[in-house]
Amino acid sequence: MKSILKIIKATFLGGIVFLAPLILLLILLEKGFGIIQKITNPIVSHFPKVKVLGLAIEEIVAILIIVIICFAAGLVAKTTYAQKLIHRLENGILSFVPGYSFMKKMNENIMGFESNEDLKVILVPTDAGLQFAFLIEQIDENNSVVFIPDAPNPWSGSVVFVEKKDIKEVEISQKQALACIRKLGYGSKELLKNKL
Repeated sequence: MKSILKIIKATFLGGIVFLAPLILLLILLEKGFGIIQKITNPIVSHFPKVKVLGLAIEEIVAILIIVIICFAAGLVAKTTYAQKLIHRLENGILSFVPGYSFMKKMNENIMGFESNEDLKVILVPTDAGLQFAFLIEQIDENNSVVFIPDAPNPWSGSVVFVEKKDIKEVEISQKQALACIRKLGYGSKELLKNKL
């Protein structure tokens, strides 16, 4: 009974962690839309009151401006100056947010963005057997820091220090490992075939 409650709790918390960024994105878009509408309303108030696909002209103009701003921000984000600024923010402020670096790398991988710091998927021994883990960094030639995610919520877990001899490398992607963890190990047979 306790294990069922633990699975239900972990699944519920995993759902919250999954939905939180989506809700935050929707709130940001709604606030941005409101701000842009305040700017565009005086301009488009002279336009005829016409609706296209159920949207008024001012709403269409506001949406177009948001798209242009997002595109321009994406172009600016590619510049060296912007990347240095983001790097400083991440090291100075965002590094204090628990799990920020891990979630950023995982989300970049899931969304298909190229990352210079891909986390390698490995297997490490625990009391219960081998578990998926992500190689965070090498301490020295014999020791490493790894993150062992919980199932079904891979955003929580344990940071452990493992000797090199105990690390078993597997050639699978972060996305595949995360999907397997979320599904409580379903798909492991195919994923780890001839790799154990």
